[in-house]
Amino acid sequence: MHKVISSKEFRGGEVVNAFGGCEIDLSQADIKGKVALDVVQIFGGTKIIVPADWEIQSKMVAVFGGIEDKRNPALIRTNPDKILVIEGTCIFAGVDILSY
Repeated sequence: MHKVISSKEFRGGEVVNAFGGCEIDLSQADIKGKVALDVVQIFGGTKIIVPADWEIQSKMVAVFGGIEDKRNPALIRTNPDKILVIEGTCIFAGVDILSY
């Protein structure tokens, strides 16, 4: 599944995958304050593409898997008013954070 979200007032959401994967493109979206994205990933992978100025906080529980921020550290200029909290569970799976 590939989902592009362009809301200028994104308020969060939920992603559930079992034996599959998805790509959530938030690169054209905007947030205000702290917003939560709940991700449940079992045997698969999730890519989350975010703007470079968003701060990412992970509160995921991982079992034989993990969450990795693959954004280029030299290009990240986080804004304390734009925080994406990624919550949920990752079992035998991976969640990648990207920025273009």
